[in-house]
Amino acid sequence: MKINGVAFDLEGTVVDVEEAHHRGHFAVAKDVGVDLTLETALKLIPHFIGGPDEKISEEIWDLSDKKYDKDFIAERDKYYYHEFLKSSVIQPRPGFIRVLEEMRKAGLKTSIGSLTGKNEAEALLKISGLDKIFSRDITVLRENVKNIKPAPDVFFETARRMGIDPKEQLVFEDSPNGIRAVIASGSTAIGMPVYDKVEVIQRLLDEGAVKVFKSWEEVNMTELMKNFK
Repeated sequence: MKINGVAFDLEGTVVDVEEAHHRGHFAVAKDVGVDLTLETALKLIPHFIGGPDEKISEEIWDLSDKKYDKDFIAERDKYYYHEFLKSSVIQPRPGFIRVLEEMRKAGLKTSIGSLTGKNEAEALLKISGLDKIFSRDITVLRENVKNIKPAPDVFFETARRMGIDPKEQLVFEDSPNGIRAVIASGSTAIGMPVYDKVEVIQRLLDEGAVKVFKSWEEVNMTELMKNFK
């Protein structure tokens, strides 16, 4: 199937704010007596990569002694994330702008497909400068769809806004849930993980990613698109 459009997940895939999210998860876990490291979180927290944060809060609660309720964990997690975000560099991952420009020069339509809420997503887009690159009408956010990933709604909507069949859509995602959503929509998934770890990469491949790039700087659009002609 020829590819006519490309959609990108926002958090992690294009703008790496995962460190702030994950430091938040570690901090709230410590508050409720759960000691997490990146390695243990990848094993014990199924939604650690890609969220949603509500699910991660539940999974931290499951590991705790249940002294604190899920709402407390969720609220503290959000608080810590915003605190850590203040010291984060919010910008597109290295190489992304170059790849995006190459895609557009090749005649491919592009879209953002994110389940981040409107206020937070628009703040990330503005601070990173991506709001000048992706117009609001080709940006799909949490409020624009009924069901969250791994349901395919977000990528059905990105395809609709680009005016293409979902089967003509290539999607870059950093999380297993995101890859599942891509596959469910009938689109083709490319993995773009934040962590260069064998287990993270393998999960994306297991869920159906046809290829995984460790960074945008690895992406050669000419070579990649040869697979879709």
